[in-house]
Amino acid sequence: MVEEGDVAESELSLAQGEDGHGGGQQAKAEKLHCRPKQGADPCRSARDNGAMSGLLLRARTGVGLLGWMVVWVLWSVWPVSGARAASDAVAVRSVPLHGEMLHHLHEACVLIGARGADGVPPPDGPWLHTHLPHRWMDTHPGHTGSMWYRFRVDLAGVPKGPWAVYLPRVSMNGQVWINGVALPFSGSMTEPVTRNWYVPLLFTVPSTLWRDGANVIDVRVASGHAAREGLAPIAVGPLEQVMQPYRWRRWIQVDLMNFIHTALITSGLLMGLGWWRDRSQGAVAYMGLAAFTWGLSTLLMIRPEPLSDPSFWEGLRSTLTHWYQLALCAFFFRIADCPPRWLARVFGALMLLVAGYHATAADFVRTAYVYGATYLIALVGMGLAISHVIRTRRPDGGWLVLGCAVLVPAAFHDMLIVTGALPFDAVYLMGIFGPVLIACNFVVLAGDQGRSRAALHELNRTLATRVAEREAALRDSFARLSALEKAQAATAERARIVQDMHDGVGAHLTSALRQLQAPGARPPDIGLVTQTLRDSLAQLKLTIDAMSLAPGDVAGLLASWRYRLAPRLEAAGITLRWDVAPLPAWPDGSPPALRQLQYILYEALSNVLQHAHATQLVLAARALPDAIEVTLIDNGGGWDPGAAPRGQGIVGMLGRASQIGVALHFDTPRDGGLAVRLVLPLAASAPGPGSAVGISSST
Repeated sequence: MVEEGDVAESELSLAQGEDGHGGGQQAKAEKLHCRPKQGADPCRSARDNGAMSGLLLRARTGVGLLGWMVVWVLWSVWPVSGARAASDAVAVRSVPLHGEMLHHLHEACVLIGARGADGVPPPDGPWLHTHLPHRWMDTHPGHTGSMWYRFRVDLAGVPKGPWAVYLPRVSMNGQVWINGVALPFSGSMTEPVTRNWYVPLLFTVPSTLWRDGANVIDVRVASGHAAREGLAPIAVGPLEQVMQPYRWRRWIQVDLMNFIHTALITSGLLMGLGWWRDRSQGAVAYMGLAAFTWGLSTLLMIRPEPLSDPSFWEGLRSTLTHWYQLALCAFFFRIADCPPRWLARVFGALMLLVAGYHATAADFVRTAYVYGATYLIALVGMGLAISHVIRTRRPDGGWLVLGCAVLVPAAFHDMLIVTGALPFDAVYLMGIFGPVLIACNFVVLAGDQGRSRAALHELNRTLATRVAEREAALRDSFARLSALEKAQAATAERARIVQDMHDGVGAHLTSALRQLQAPGARPPDIGLVTQTLRDSLAQLKLTIDAMSLAPGDVAGLLASWRYRLAPRLEAAGITLRWDVAPLPAWPDGSPPALRQLQYILYEALSNVLQHAHATQLVLAARALPDAIEVTLIDNGGGWDPGAAPRGQGIVGMLGRASQIGVALHFDTPRDGGLAVRLVLPLAASAPGPGSAVGISSST
């Protein structure tokens, strides 16, 4: 950058008091004449009476800032104001433009006025001298509309290639004239003014518009709604030289901001979706809301063309800005383990109040106070969160501290820009470094989620281990119970066998003993005793056979019965006819049930041998669709159906049939004799006392 040159045409008139020492010196008038070489072009520069009003307005705005930052803001504003006052006493210098170099212009004449006939203000207007960066509130507080800036440059010759004029920052939009010729511009310079306040502007100047020697550059700045109006130092030079800072600044202020805050909106939506799936994650909800509203408010702020009325657009943007700040506050308080119920109520109410404020009573000064109150709440919440993180040694808490350490200086830097303590063209850092806090908090939340999942996996693993241990213990218990049940079943089986032997074999032996001990001189009936002993032996063998049968093997039972009792029937003169078809397994044919069935058949045979006087006995069995039918038919004297059952034999048969769920029928065939019919159901049942037993008789 070259130094600014001297111009003979600029004159400065300064009236001073007689006393040059102490308080006697008083500036009464200051005039600056900016004119072309051909004639008088008066420009007047005086100490602006509105400077004090601008300082008061900055002071009122600063009251809304955080307490601990106010001292630094005032400290930073003081030397800047002093430098501005001192610069007003320096004459505007015309800048010589040398060769193919980039030149920065820091001094200009400023004018509030209408255009002339050629589109630019006349040279004899009430021009005032100013230094750039220039903010309207410093010299023209309360002014809105347009303001003109005039620069003078000297060229040693007409450039051979295209040059450019570069405006790093202008609020809201800008237009450039070169020697009275307007250059093309983007957007609108009238209401609604295009919002290029954060978009660097580049104007290409054809070489034909430049003159050898003196040249005039006029810049018109148009303000917009709720803007901090002003103009930063401009740059003039060859197009290739100007493009480098322009591209760099546009990438930072436009492209990078769009990328960062689009990603911020996306991350906010993802966190909101995560909260929607798990409503217990309140911190995720607040951080998602902060990320979404922060990104959306920034994109609304830097968009040149509003999609609605500028007042509504600005109110919406301010509302979203306050919402993301309040959401960050709620996140900090949530990290500090504050009760979630009152957090949601308090910050929800604050968000509604902020929205109502921006819809009804918002203005620049009151909004500064609202921002200050919000920042104070944020600092309190941030302090509580950091204290909680350090006190509890929260995992990943260092990321939260890092994000806060990045956010606070960036916020402080941007406050200094707003209050004028930093140059007007300074780059806002909150939009670039503020999302670092969101990213750090996202790391904290991701760490919480990861640890929760790890704890859940560990809990599942521990639970699976415990379940496996319990299952093993239950299997051991079941094995012990099964062994105990088997032992108990074996014991019960032995008891039943003993009982059966007692009732069968024991009764026969007792009967034989009594027969041998007949009273008196009558000798015992050896044949009867022998028969009794044979019956006892046959019953014992049948009991042993039944113990070796497979469960449900009715055919095997009948075959055993035939094998053991056929000799006895033959000795008694009874012919046994076998009529047994292939039989399915009996579902309820457990070993005890088979023995009960065997005793029923044995008792029926005993009745035939003792009472029927039969000569033929038929043992038949067949499979029915739903049962197995076993029938024992003799051709003896038969049985009177009308007579009640007599004797313990029939009573015992009925009782055993009832225990195993078998239907017992007594039928009288047409040709005489008696048929004992047993119906064994094929459907599995739970037989026991009280089961239905069919008893019938027919002729």
